[in-house]
Amino acid sequence: MRRLRERPWIFGVFGALAAVVLVLLVGMRTVSESRSELATADAYEQNGDVMRALEHYRRAMRWSFPLNPYPARAATSLRSMAKELGDEGRIDDALLAWRSIAGSSAATRFLYSTTSPLREEAHDEIARLIAADQRTGIDVGADAEELAAAHRSLLKENTSPDPFWGTLLLIGFAAWVGGLVVTASRGFDPAGRLQWVTARAPLSGALAGFVAFVLGMLFA
Repeated sequence: MRRLRERPWIFGVFGALAAVVLVLLVGMRTVSESRSELATADAYEQNGDVMRALEHYRRAMRWSFPLNPYPARAATSLRSMAKELGDEGRIDDALLAWRSIAGSSAATRFLYSTTSPLREEAHDEIARLIAADQRTGIDVGADAEELAAAHRSLLKENTSPDPFWGTLLLIGFAAWVGGLVVTASRGFDPAGRLQWVTARAPLSGALAGFVAFVLGMLFA
């Protein structure tokens, strides 16, 4: 134990290795689940069960992870299905498919994500189909183009949570808790007295993490 205390960098190495292993496990699980959901969706579509296929394509899209190819394949299949349903006049089913695309795309955003052309297309199609159908009482007789523009503006509003503030919230929470743990383990002498020299850095990190956590909670 004394050797470990004399070499604090060992804890950093173990922590980094644990983080790498965790990321690898999450990535493997994500790829496996999305591949399984995509295969199930393809099977249901071949059997003509559109609604079940749609549900599994949506699940496959949501198992998103960097370099995982299956969510993009599921999105392509779901887009084709949405177009076919619209061409067949199945407006409700087509709307469900396009909304599944839009919702799944928004749910799998990352901090570095840019505007998704697929989500933008889904918003356009949702607005167009709603405007063309015009079955809601207050919309009967309204101009289709104006109605589509109104629905498009509603869909264009920012989707919560914001990726930047949401990421800051998670990082802040980890830094806050981690700083307190390090302070409790290294910031006190055997008699329980606070040692400011060793506690100053982790306490500062915990305070910065708490501030980041609160800002993330407010703006995410």
